[in-house]
Amino acid sequence: MPYPNTPETSILENYIAAGLARDSGELIEQNSLPAIRQAIREEVAKAMQELYQQLSTDLQKSARRSDDRLAALIVKAARYSGIGQRMLYSLMAKTVNPDFAAKMFETAKEQTGKDIARPEEPKATEVRN
Repeated sequence: MPYPNTPETSILENYIAAGLARDSGELIEQNSLPAIRQAIREEVAKAMQELYQQLSTDLQKSARRSDDRLAALIVKAARYSGIGQRMLYSLMAKTVNPDFAAKMFETAKEQTGKDIARPEEPKATEVRN
């Protein structure tokens, strides 16, 4: 016998009390599980939303940095192109004559405008990168 010198009714009462407590605990657990599940879902959804927001912000910052860098490179390319154009024009004007340099400049400007408006496939004689 597990309880020496204890009346059987006390033992029975203890078993009944333990069984009721267990059943009550299971009942509370069953009733509280949906609420716990819902709370966890809400917290996970909230955390996911915060992560998505942070990711979106980080992507926007990254895109902005890339756009700024690209704009700076375009400005630099345009500046160097202008410098090269002026140097070449000066060289042509000094080596040949200013009229020839002006004519070559206008021809190059027209051809570049056409190439930008309607780029063609590279020809077999052109170097491909």
